[in-house]
Amino acid sequence: MDAYRKATADRSLIIVLDNASDERQLRPLIPPGESALILITSRNQLRGLEGFQRIDLEVFPSVTSLNFLRRVASEEVVDADLISAEAVIEACGHLPLALRIAANRLISSRNMRMSHLAQELTDMRNLLGALEVGDLAVRAAFNLSYRKLGKGAKNAFKRLSCVPGEDFGPGLCSALMGCDERQAGKILSKLAEANLIEPSVTHERYRFHDLLRLYSQEKFDEGDANKKARSIQQMLDWLKCSAIKAHFFLIGHFQVHFNFDNVAEISSAESAATWARSELPNAVAAIETALTHETTEEVASFAASLSNICEVLGEWQIWEDVLEWGIPAFRRLGDPLGEILMLTAQANLARYRREFDRGFDLASHVYSKALESGAEIAIASSANLLACLHMDCGRHSDGIPLLEESLEIYQRLGIEHEIGQVLYNLGTIYRASGNTKKAIEYFEKDLQVCLDSRDESGAAETLNTLALAYFEMGNLEKAEKLQRDSLAKFKKIGNPHKVSMVINDLGVTLKRLEKFDEALRLHLDDVELCRMTGSQSGEAVAQANVAEALHALGDSEGAEARFTEAVAILSELGDKSRLAHVLIAQAPMLFSVRKHQIAEEYASKGIAVLLEYGATRDAAGAHQLLAREFALIGVHDRSLSHAKESIQLSADFTSPYFRAVSYIIALKQCLELDLTEEAESFSEELRQLVAANPELLASLGESLDETFQ
Repeated sequence: MDAYRKATADRSLIIVLDNASDERQLRPLIPPGESALILITSRNQLRGLEGFQRIDLEVFPSVTSLNFLRRVASEEVVDADLISAEAVIEACGHLPLALRIAANRLISSRNMRMSHLAQELTDMRNLLGALEVGDLAVRAAFNLSYRKLGKGAKNAFKRLSCVPGEDFGPGLCSALMGCDERQAGKILSKLAEANLIEPSVTHERYRFHDLLRLYSQEKFDEGDANKKARSIQQMLDWLKCSAIKAHFFLIGHFQVHFNFDNVAEISSAESAATWARSELPNAVAAIETALTHETTEEVASFAASLSNICEVLGEWQIWEDVLEWGIPAFRRLGDPLGEILMLTAQANLARYRREFDRGFDLASHVYSKALESGAEIAIASSANLLACLHMDCGRHSDGIPLLEESLEIYQRLGIEHEIGQVLYNLGTIYRASGNTKKAIEYFEKDLQVCLDSRDESGAAETLNTLALAYFEMGNLEKAEKLQRDSLAKFKKIGNPHKVSMVINDLGVTLKRLEKFDEALRLHLDDVELCRMTGSQSGEAVAQANVAEALHALGDSEGAEARFTEAVAILSELGDKSRLAHVLIAQAPMLFSVRKHQIAEEYASKGIAVLLEYGATRDAAGAHQLLAREFALIGVHDRSLSHAKESIQLSADFTSPYFRAVSYIIALKQCLELDLTEEAESFSEELRQLVAANPELLASLGESLDETFQ
């Protein structure tokens, strides 16, 4: 070795060190000085070497895989049956060695066609056996890396084949190995360095290449049956216990003490959300595994915990998958209360997806089942749910008796968290009917319940809705503060649908405060967020909000394009309620380009839909908007007409700020039209309103002074 190093020192050489096993083998072969160019290939990552540029050889992209197959098996053979060729490529996982073996098998096997090879390779039971030809074998290549592992790493490699989802981290590895997460992280790092697992898209999480997963399963199946069963049970226990712990932290029950040994390191709502977002796919996939290893009762309980987590985090698709397992499990168990719990979740999911008709049918069914069961908890829960669906469908008065029934039961039983939810829904009904003061009372009570129980998600929801109520009272600064607090909480939890909701509402508040640049940035962020979550209806609303901000900033052309896109999306989706709001929201932009007749026509269509859905308050707001726009262009008779409609519609609810604005507009138009008697009537009603609600002097002081001059 001394002779080698002396001969190679400080010489301009190209040295190839092929198939190096580890750093210890390499170090003596690296010559002194910096004159030589050294190329090293290895199955390991050789992380201990310094001063080298590393190039990780990835699997082929699709086009390269196809061209490689053409090169080895010939273009004629591949292009004659491209569908089968693509199936072969997928079965090989785009791995160069596997593709080479597959192509060699094809050209060396008499009468074998591409379709024959594809069919053979899609049999997962013998895929690794099929990828052998001559002295080439995928399994043999994997063996070279596996044999160099220590005992602990070998055991981890085998047991990780139990993982039902796409990737895994130190937590799941620690459960399978019976060690702490720090030690599990080191084991995963060793497996990654040996290229037996690969990094996932999330930091410190890993996944198998498809063929390596099969190889891992082979090794695991060779082991003792009892040890295999124990590993699977350890994984299931860890997922179940961690789900329970995450659920309690997400809903604010930090005071609960857990006696689980085999559980994830969760100590806050944020760490609970992080765990859930990483492990929910594994947990849901594990339900099927649990069916063969555990009792139906354990499977049902597992599904219930996961359902609660999915709702808090807004993981709608995963939630749907959980319910597909959970509802049948409770039915098999003969547990009507558990089934009602799962059906309630199914109805709530329909609500979140704005499938209100389906949600109402489900909620009605759940309420009937609850009454049949006679269980007070089930009756209270289902009454609350059905009331919400009545609200969603515009039947506000039908919801109040159900909420009162629910509240009476929860208060008698002393279930604070559920009391808070019903208080919130009562506030929502009173707000929808225009009784904003009473709504605020209920929201404030619910917020205190959420804060006392440390329910971060519930508090965030209530903060935003409370902000909307203050917005309607004209207290925009208060609304902005509450919405910023709500947004911070939802971002901490990580529910993208709720983040989108608050961004939307905060942006509207900022526009009213004339903070148009910030509002525009928020609404543009919301467009991307809705696209990421697949919420087409939400994207349309965000586009309409962008349009309003652009119009306020002087870009009417850009605003019109965004509005057009929003209308097209909502029309295709058939979301009549949101389409109505967008049609109305276009009015200021259309007025600015002298299309006031079209604006009035669109707004009238929207108002008709709102009244159909029982959204009287929003319809009154639309008339007020038209009254304001007609006043700005001097069409006083049309302005007065819409102001009167706004006043008439708002007679059924008592939002003093809103009614005061409509009275001010009507009074000014009467004066412009010399309608003295009507002006005096409106003036007197406005004075009475201000006398009954002195807070209006603060929010409308300047406007009131101008009106009464």
